[in-house]
Amino acid sequence: MDEQDDAPDNLIEARIAENGHPEVFIAAYQLEGAYHFGRFLADVARHGALAYATTWELDEAQALQDICAGLSDQLRDQNSAIEMISPGELHS
Repeated sequence: MDEQDDAPDNLIEARIAENGHPEVFIAAYQLEGAYHFGRFLADVARHGALAYATTWELDEAQALQDICAGLSDQLRDQNSAIEMISPGELHS
């Protein structure tokens, strides 16, 4: 078994596609309950705030506020369609 076989599967893989739109893969089977997924996303936002603060020399608290504002704005704007690449299932 090599090192790659021991690596855990990612819960989320995300990137900006060539067309400028997000391309997101979520392995929801790895984390039971949408509530817990929300808590996971909150942790991701906190890590993002630290990354933006250190990369762009920003205040970490302000970076987190900006991330939360962007998240809130995007969640309110539900006029765009999301294309499902593959349906979720309870195993990998």
